[in-house]
Amino acid sequence: MSLLASLASAGRDAGRPGYGLIGYGIEMYIPICAYACQYSFGSNPLVCTDEASFNNSDMDEINMGSSGDGTVLSLNVSAMPSPTCHAESEPFLTSVAWCVYQKCDDELVWKIEKWWQSYVVGNSQSDPPPSLSYSAALALIPSQPDITCSSGQILNETSIVNETLYNSQYVSIDVNQNVEIQHECFGLVILLSGVVIPIGFSLLRFLPFSKRWASALNGCFIYPSLLRPWRDSPVAAVIGDPPTRGQALFIGYLILLNIFLSAFKYGTHPAGFRYWWNDGPDEIMGDLANRLGVLSFANFALLVLYSSRNNILLWLTNWQHSTFVLLHRWVARIAVLEAILHSLIFLRDWIQEDRLATDQVLPYWWWGCIATIAASLVLPLSIPLLRQRSYELFLGIHIAASILIFLGSWYHIIFRYQHQWGYETWLYIVFAAWGFDRLIRLLRTLRNGVCTANITVIDNDYIRIDVKGVVGTGHVYLYFLNWRFWENHPFSIASSVIIQSDMHSNKKISSSAKDIEINPEKSTKMAVEGFDHTVETGMVFYLRILDGGTKALRYKSQLPVLIEGIYGTHEDLSDYPTLVCIAGGVGVTSVLPYMRAHLGNIYLYWGSRTQTLVDSMKPLIHNFNAEISVGQRLNLQSILESQHSDFAVVVSGPPSMMDETREIVSKLAVRRRVKLVAESFTY
Repeated sequence: MSLLASLASAGRDAGRPGYGLIGYGIEMYIPICAYACQYSFGSNPLVCTDEASFNNSDMDEINMGSSGDGTVLSLNVSAMPSPTCHAESEPFLTSVAWCVYQKCDDELVWKIEKWWQSYVVGNSQSDPPPSLSYSAALALIPSQPDITCSSGQILNETSIVNETLYNSQYVSIDVNQNVEIQHECFGLVILLSGVVIPIGFSLLRFLPFSKRWASALNGCFIYPSLLRPWRDSPVAAVIGDPPTRGQALFIGYLILLNIFLSAFKYGTHPAGFRYWWNDGPDEIMGDLANRLGVLSFANFALLVLYSSRNNILLWLTNWQHSTFVLLHRWVARIAVLEAILHSLIFLRDWIQEDRLATDQVLPYWWWGCIATIAASLVLPLSIPLLRQRSYELFLGIHIAASILIFLGSWYHIIFRYQHQWGYETWLYIVFAAWGFDRLIRLLRTLRNGVCTANITVIDNDYIRIDVKGVVGTGHVYLYFLNWRFWENHPFSIASSVIIQSDMHSNKKISSSAKDIEINPEKSTKMAVEGFDHTVETGMVFYLRILDGGTKALRYKSQLPVLIEGIYGTHEDLSDYPTLVCIAGGVGVTSVLPYMRAHLGNIYLYWGSRTQTLVDSMKPLIHNFNAEISVGQRLNLQSILESQHSDFAVVVSGPPSMMDETREIVSKLAVRRRVKLVAESFTY
């Protein structure tokens, strides 16, 4: 059977290149009737004059002297004719032409002619064109043939197609094409769902909902974490931060959608036309493996999009980058699991079909193995425990594994199908999302050029970085050129004014209508009366020294630096008369832009590990009502429940502080109109 022979050699397929996806730009077997005619006669022995028909390396185990029905063949008849023989054989071309004429009467003649010139001989790009056009082949048939040629019989004159064979080929091709179109359709559903749903939910904020109802909805679904104990459990060390209920709903939707689309809508071929499959269940398993491969590619595109700093969804939605990074991790888990299952199912099938020995030495096979192994390693080597303890090691492994995954996937497809069926289109989307992000990052970096970072050690825990001559608000990524230039770290811009003060004086402020009385042993409330200082434009950053590579910065005084940014937009909170900012450590730099932009009542509650950090930042906060707790936990319950009017909360700090604030605000938002903005950097 020609269809069997064609598909069984898919590991070395060199078909004509297609553009798009199967069913979406690439016509796999259109018109089906024509392909069914060609395949029905494609396995018949022919009289051939070319040497290739008698020196086929794939015929080692075939009796060269007999046909499929046992007929003894003469020396000039080939049981497996070459493309050249098919192109020159008048009985083959006229038989196919008569079949097409009879079976494709509803197809336009020009479409038949186009198909004929490209595919009647075969699907390979190297196949020669037919020696006769479709019209010329029909003209050679004076009357309707009266001989029927069955599979395996010598085709030495114009014949009528065997109806049973034709119908089986037609159904087989139709099933195969529909299954492949379903693969691509479901891949598009995955990709478009991941893009359209965030945009759609973001547009809901423009609907005229009651503000009170919107607050209650946020308090029930958007603000609260899915599981509060998650953070302190071993699960967090492996899986990462707990999603909010709203995030969990979307993640659950993506998981269920992938499961459903992996298991839905398969068909089986007629008995005897299952390519290399033994039976229907084996065939469905093979289709499942292909489906999982396509869905994995679609999820690859999503996970790269979600991880990008210049993710277009950040511009089209009100979702935060930390949300997309969380989604990136979950989509990556789905994609990797699908890739592993794709490989394992095919490994099982190839062992059962005795194809492993021949295919495991082919380039497409071992490139697929490289991609699968890299994907299998990237998940356990990306757990939060490793990221937090050695971010630099994690980053190096992550980049190397990602390159192997996408490079292996590319060559796996190219060596197996070349550009015939468009599976590489999914990787084009991956490379486009990655390339766009890198291009915009480069442009953002070149905008500022090489700058000089002046580093001031505040104490054993914190340092200050000043970069003169650049201004902005939000956050940026810094590349230290004399020290691990390939790494970059996010920093909130504390100020666009560098203040060098020689003297300042503080005084305790008594409680007033806008100030809350503070225990002087636990906190300091300050107002700065005056400064002797110099002021320059520039960016000011504060950094807590961790055990990773940033620890080496405290031993530097000055470094050349590249600034990538500016990123981040600050949500408009002017609709709320009161703004409550809660910060821990250097997280205060993330809330300062909100405080400067708000025109109503502003209260800052800041917990700091050290007094020296507080002293260093006095010039930046002296105009605000501030309660600062040094070495003590803030009583968040009391702070938030003491607010009386509608208010917005901006929080940035350690995970425990963020979680507690989120839990308290979630409960308050159900009863009152409260807005929560959680500022966090997520790797």
